[in-house]
Amino acid sequence: MYLDGQKDEFNGVNKLGSSFNYSFVVPKDSAVFTLVSESDSLSLVLRPKQNTVFRIVRASKGDTIICAFTMQKLVKPASFSDQYKAANQGKTIMEIPEVYELVNIVFALTRYGQTNAIEKNTDYYKTVMDHFTPYKQLAAVQIMDSLLHFSPEFYYHHLKMDSYAYVFAGNKISNGGIYDRVSSGERNELEDYIALLEAFAVKSGFREFYQRHLPYYAGLKKKYAANINVAGMKSWLAKQFPSVKYSAIKVIFSPLVGWNQSANFFHDNGFTEAQAHVNYPFVEKKDKNQPAAVLKGKRMLIAFTEINHAYLNPEADKHKKAIAAALKDLSKWTTKGKPSSGYDNALVCFEEYLNYGLVTLYYADLFDQKTFNYLNANLENSMVVSRGFPKFREFNQELLRLYKNRKPGQTVADLYPSIIEWASKQG
Repeated sequence: MYLDGQKDEFNGVNKLGSSFNYSFVVPKDSAVFTLVSESDSLSLVLRPKQNTVFRIVRASKGDTIICAFTMQKLVKPASFSDQYKAANQGKTIMEIPEVYELVNIVFALTRYGQTNAIEKNTDYYKTVMDHFTPYKQLAAVQIMDSLLHFSPEFYYHHLKMDSYAYVFAGNKISNGGIYDRVSSGERNELEDYIALLEAFAVKSGFREFYQRHLPYYAGLKKKYAANINVAGMKSWLAKQFPSVKYSAIKVIFSPLVGWNQSANFFHDNGFTEAQAHVNYPFVEKKDKNQPAAVLKGKRMLIAFTEINHAYLNPEADKHKKAIAAALKDLSKWTTKGKPSSGYDNALVCFEEYLNYGLVTLYYADLFDQKTFNYLNANLENSMVVSRGFPKFREFNQELLRLYKNRKPGQTVADLYPSIIEWASKQG
C-alpha cells in the first residue's frame, strides 16, 4: 500500500479477521491511498472522518475481508493561549472535571467496573450505582464495556484521559479548545463516542447528579491539597532536575478511580504543563491506626510516582543508548506474568525502576529514620514481590548510596550516568 506515494507493506491480509480498520494520521487535509496487488491497483482519496472501504477477496481463504481506511489531520495535543498561560502560570491545580466524572461513572457500570480499577469502598460509589444502574443498558455503557473488554490496558487510560479535553455546554459535550487529546497517541480516542455520552447524560440526569455532589468534590479537593503536598513534590523535583521546568502542575482525579494511574506533559507557546491522572488516596481500614508520618508517606505515593515521570523521563531520553545497552536483557529486570512484564523495553523499564527509586530519595529527605525504614521496606517488597522487578532492591540501595554521597551541587539528574553504569554490570 502507498500513502501519498510512500510505500508500506500490507502482506498480512490473510492473517486478519473478517474486517480491518485503520486510520492514518497525516499533516494534511487529505491523502492519496493506493492498494497494489500482483495484477492490479486501486487509488482513492482519504479524507478526515470518512471511511473508505475496500473489499479484498482472499483466494487462499475463500472469503472476502472488509478493510476500512480513513485519515485524520495531525494536530498538536495542546494549545495554550496567552490568556490560559496568565491564568495558570505557577499554579498547582486539583480537579474533578465534569465530563471526566461522567466517563468514570460509565466505566463503573461495565464489566471492567467490577475490577479494582474502580474504588468501591465509599458511600459515593454506592450512591453512583444506585442512581445510574437503571441506565446501564444505554449504548454509551455497552460500547465502553465492549472496548474495555477488548483491550482494557489501552482503552481505560486513553478514554479516561482524553475525556479531560471536553466540557459541557448545556446538554452538549464539546471540545474545550485547549486539548486535542490528553493521553498518548495521535488521536483522541473518546471523540467517536461523544454523542453516546451526551445521550447517557441526558437520560440519566448526570448533570444534576454532578451538581448535587459539587460540595463532596470540593471537600475531596481541599483534603487532597491539605494532605498531599503536591507543591512540595514539584519543588523537590525541580531542584533535582534543573533542566526540566513546568509552568503548572495539574492533579486530575475521580473518587471512582482505583489503581489505574497515568500521566502526561505538554509544551506549547512557551508554557509547559504536567498532568497526573490519579486516584483519591482514601485511607484503608488497615492503615487507620498507622502513625501520621507513615500514613502521609503512603498517601503521597501515587501522586509522586505519576508527577515525577514528567521530570525523570525527559532526562532519561538523553541517555537512551546507554540505558538500552545496560538493560539489554530485560529478563533479568522484569518477571514474566507480573506487572513488570508490561515494561517491555529498556527505556520504560529503567524509568519505572527510577520512578520508585525517586520515592526512596524523597522519603529520605522528608522523614525521620524510623519512618523512612518502614516505608522503604514496604516499597522494596512491593516492587520485588508484587510487581516483579527482581533487581529493584539492589538498584534502590545503590541509588540511595549515590544520592547520599553526591558531591556539593550535584542533583539526581547528575547521577544518571553512575546508576546506568551500575546497571550495566548486573549480569
